[in-house]
Amino acid sequence: MAGNKPTAEEMHKIQTSKWYPKYHPAPPYGWLNDPNGFCWYKGEYHIFYQYHPYSVNWGPMHWGHATSKDLFHWTHQPIAIAPGEFSEGKEWYDWDGCFSGCGYEFEGKLWLMYTSQRFNRSGGMDTGGNASNPSGYNPSGSSGGGNVTERQCFAYSEDGINFTKYEKNPVIDIPNGHPIIANIDFRDPKIWDHNGKYYCVIGNRIHDRSRTQIVLFESDNFFDWNYKSIVAISNPDGSEGTMWECPGFAHFGDDYVMIISPQHVPPQGRLYHNIHQAGYMVGKLDYDQGVFTHGNFVTFDYGFDFYATTMMKDPQGRYFIIGWLDMWQSPFPEQEDGWSCILTIPRQLKMVDGKVVTVPPEEFLEMRDKCSSYDNVCIDKVTEFDGVKGDVGELLFEVDLKQTGDFGFELRCSEDGEEKTVFYYNAAEKFFGLNRDKAGREQSGTREFDLPELDTLKFRIFLDKSSIEVFMNDGEYVMSTRVYAREDSLGIRFIPKEGGKMVMPSLKFYTLKV
Repeated sequence: MAGNKPTAEEMHKIQTSKWYPKYHPAPPYGWLNDPNGFCWYKGEYHIFYQYHPYSVNWGPMHWGHATSKDLFHWTHQPIAIAPGEFSEGKEWYDWDGCFSGCGYEFEGKLWLMYTSQRFNRSGGMDTGGNASNPSGYNPSGSSGGGNVTERQCFAYSEDGINFTKYEKNPVIDIPNGHPIIANIDFRDPKIWDHNGKYYCVIGNRIHDRSRTQIVLFESDNFFDWNYKSIVAISNPDGSEGTMWECPGFAHFGDDYVMIISPQHVPPQGRLYHNIHQAGYMVGKLDYDQGVFTHGNFVTFDYGFDFYATTMMKDPQGRYFIIGWLDMWQSPFPEQEDGWSCILTIPRQLKMVDGKVVTVPPEEFLEMRDKCSSYDNVCIDKVTEFDGVKGDVGELLFEVDLKQTGDFGFELRCSEDGEEKTVFYYNAAEKFFGLNRDKAGREQSGTREFDLPELDTLKFRIFLDKSSIEVFMNDGEYVMSTRVYAREDSLGIRFIPKEGGKMVMPSLKFYTLKV
């Protein structure tokens, strides 16, 4: 497939392969990672993503694109943005990649602000040009200890499908020697408006690379951007990570939620055992000073595979986040089928009683099809229920913790017991966990998190061929993981503690209208 678009027959084979999802955004072929530009435009939701169409591995970043009217069924669209090396314009500023960014409707057009990447050659200033980099132009070089310069650029569209790079790119270009901002690790812009002004936050690593910061820019006209402030900065002890990627702000009344994806957060007890994290901080945003005063970082997802969250606000005023349902340094067995990686389902970001929760969109209720339902269940041994099985579907059940001790459940189980993805609750120590040592191909390990004293645990679980997303207690806790099980591993089992019981007031399994 390298260098060539698959034929229609090859594309069909890829998109019907054993692990390809039915309702999660995924690449038509090739490689996908961070979601970008999540927005609403001309009656549809648009999701873009970091995309390498020329192989199943990471490579020079393009923007892939898909659209949906219901957040469930996604349609592939043509590539939105390509790096200068691969585009007709041969733009100098994004020769080596078009990295993450946002989407924003302005004066009837859909504008994408993205991070352009340009490697610095010839001792840090690329002025000579060479066969692979013919323009030989990189005016600012880079600072901050790296060999690449990152800038912020625009592309726009009048139909939401075909995009043109802005003729005055780059629109934010930080020169060497800037006292605050290094122009390496300077990426992932997110635009919003407030009281007649436009604001943009961008992730950055300070010059000596000892801390990470979110820098704030403002504009009166959307095109001319001025640096305003450091809106937030990490602790100097490294406990909050080395680089904050993918920033953004949601607000609920006077409370603001800053989403970030911190890299290399050190493990703390049961938390932060993935190489990178994605979560939020709650606080107050002072627009006059450009400062966000906030509480501690909280993760969005306690599973194996969730990173690079991006956010949008739809016409109904709902905030949605979506993330990469994979993780760096993980195996990607689907590469053997001509594609790599998926995105999560969209998750509505809410604040309920002062707590941030994420829940599936209301639209997903309309996607339910056939239902197998059981009420007032009490089991004292490993149990399977008729009609409760599958690799695509929605599973809902509630566990009465007052009458139940330790319990577990297993998804994507094979009949011979060789494959299973195991979830478990420890009543004495009050923690919940996920083990995928037997989940399928090339996977292992455990993720756990602590719980407070609770009377009930409610579960809403989405299965989709090679993924599992578990929403607990109305989105207060979430765990996500990829699962590369055999096609015949479809069982779902419920497991009380030996000698004990598992009490479930309700249990439902829905097939879905994929």
